[in-house]
Amino acid sequence: MAVALVSGVLIIAALAAAHWYHYLRLVKDTTRAVSGWRRAGTVLAVLAPAFTAALLTIGPAEPSIALRRFADATASFWLPLLLWLTLVLLLGEAARPLLRRVLARRSRARAARPVPDTADASRAAPDVAGAPHGASGAADSDASRRLFVARTVALGAVVLATGGAVASRPGGGPSQGPDVRGLEVAMPFTGRWLTQNSPARQVPSHGTDSLGGRYAIDFVAVDDGCRTAAGRSWRTFLGTERPEVFHAFGRPITAPVTGTVVAVHDGESDHAARRSQLALLPYMMGEGGRLSRGVNAVAGNHVIIAVSEHGPFVALAHFRSGSVRVTTGQKVTEGEHIADCGNSGNSTQPHLHIQAMDSDDLSVARGVPMVFRRFREWPSGTGAGRVRERAMPGEEVVVEPLRS
Repeated sequence: MAVALVSGVLIIAALAAAHWYHYLRLVKDTTRAVSGWRRAGTVLAVLAPAFTAALLTIGPAEPSIALRRFADATASFWLPLLLWLTLVLLLGEAARPLLRRVLARRSRARAARPVPDTADASRAAPDVAGAPHGASGAADSDASRRLFVARTVALGAVVLATGGAVASRPGGGPSQGPDVRGLEVAMPFTGRWLTQNSPARQVPSHGTDSLGGRYAIDFVAVDDGCRTAAGRSWRTFLGTERPEVFHAFGRPITAPVTGTVVAVHDGESDHAARRSQLALLPYMMGEGGRLSRGVNAVAGNHVIIAVSEHGPFVALAHFRSGSVRVTTGQKVTEGEHIADCGNSGNSTQPHLHIQAMDSDDLSVARGVPMVFRRFREWPSGTGAGRVRERAMPGEEVVVEPLRS
């Protein structure tokens, strides 16, 4: 908890410093002290960190699904834009003195040119920065050059940062369409669950084909208000939380198919959960380290069921420590209680990960499409919902299994 809190404070400090730096370089350096542009820029400079703070708190606050989707879509552009803008402005620090020297050299060259006899000294042409020639105008000329350079670098930084943010956004790749016929499975739980990382949004659903997860999907248990936990505290926004506070933790998970258990692992502990964006960032940066420790560090406590001798195979992951009820070689029937939902492995909060694949070895398996037999889906989390059969739920929708 202490590490997550310190990381959160450091990230907040870094964001505050970045926003202040943006104000100096994009507003203060590019506008004159008493001007409408300075006032307008100052207002925008105040709104920018407020907007960033709102995007960082909307997720943990868990408002309506529609607002969450809007926040996610906005954050996917805004937060990379802040990063790109900071990087480009820092690179611009090296260009500023060079550009000022070039302009000063040109100004001196123009001042050294002979003035035509017909020219009136009082009407001498201004230099490149708009300041008059002569010793009395040297200070004004330098200030004008600095203003010109600041505006040039600021405009270039905004253009480059916008292009970088657009280019770095995840592309609209292929998805598992409604016409795809995959392995038919039952939803392995009761009650309402929120979908995340659905292949109906993109394939690979988790951004990678490794560990057989090409068509995997995650489910997070929610209440009638579409919230994943009963309450919120300062830990929700700044640090980590106990997994027990989440609705999914300890919920029974049932076999989605009838078959034979071919692999079981139940040696991982349930670690702290994270809704805070500030706590999520350092955790995500450690994902490579968890992968290097092997499959179990990523999948956590898990069970793999073979539908037939040669597959396909269904893997269910992130079970609660000590909750697995089946053993290797055991026959299970669809709907049989096999374990409880937990927060083991590469998991930010208690949830169920399920995927179909062509091998019982996660390290070499390739993902296989799957569809869920019959369920009710609420795209907005509320309302009448709609019944779907032999389909893959959409992204960020609430689902509940229905009997056939």
